[in-house]
Amino acid sequence: MKELLLRYAPYAKYAGVVGYPLFYAICLAIFASVTFPYDKLKQRIVASFNADQLASGGQQELQIDAMTGRGLSGVRMSGIALLGAPSEPGKPPTRLVVDGMTIHFSLLSMLVGSSDIDFDADVWGGGARGEYATQGKDKSFDLSLDSVDLGKVGPLVQLLGVPVEGKLSGVMHMSMPEGRLSKGTGDVSLDAKGTAVGDGKAKLKGALALPRIDVGTMTIAADVKDGVMKITKFVASGRDVDVQGYGRITLRDSVTESVCDMLLRFRINDAYRSKNDMTRSLFGVPGSNAPVLFELADPKIRQSKRADGFYGWSVRGALARLDFFPAPR
Repeated sequence: MKELLLRYAPYAKYAGVVGYPLFYAICLAIFASVTFPYDKLKQRIVASFNADQLASGGQQELQIDAMTGRGLSGVRMSGIALLGAPSEPGKPPTRLVVDGMTIHFSLLSMLVGSSDIDFDADVWGGGARGEYATQGKDKSFDLSLDSVDLGKVGPLVQLLGVPVEGKLSGVMHMSMPEGRLSKGTGDVSLDAKGTAVGDGKAKLKGALALPRIDVGTMTIAADVKDGVMKITKFVASGRDVDVQGYGRITLRDSVTESVCDMLLRFRINDAYRSKNDMTRSLFGVPGSNAPVLFELADPKIRQSKRADGFYGWSVRGALARLDFFPAPR
């Protein structure tokens, strides 16, 4: 013991020089995290977002239930909801809900005048993680989705009017000069596996109970240049239906106001039409040209019928208010 004391005695004078500042930094970090007014920060974020929407004529409203700290440079938010305009008059507002999200800020990037934010969210039964970076006026983000449950995406279910199944995964990258999504460049690649619509109970157009249709794996790919997202691949070849599509989305700085201009077509396969009495009544016996219940549910469905057996549709309008028009050619 005496030998150890003699060996380290010359360094004892440095203990105070290093130890006290280190102890102070640790205490500062602990108490700052414990006493930081996260509730005030939550209110500031919500108020700022909603004020920007009001000033720009947007129709979205942000809600956050709670916010707490995560480490030295992170926060955890829960009960996040983004309300938008109803898809149709008389319907409730669209509601995008995120159960929880953890955000970490890069302190090093802030020292050089930029920002780098990593996030990890529990969303719609799956996960979303990515990065949001700012360099001067330019911004960019990377997003990765893992096993998102389509049946829990409220606006999608509301749009289709029947239950939806499937697990969505994929990636998205976007660079935004001057922070403008309307000038963005990037790419999108998404796959929805095990996709299906209908359950035999929910009624299509309030009139027909649509039996479950196996859509299979739906693949979507797009390239983005100068604020225009060109859909290069939109296809699904399931056991019961074939789906094809193409078109573009002109991006706006408010995502829900981005303008869609696409053509979609789908065809019910003969095996599904012959499955049972219900499917034969809804979609007709293969080879028959007699009117079927599916087409009688809405005159537009009949108008969309093509000579090759596909139903063609033009999808136009802002993403928050999409309109479907028959496109038989």
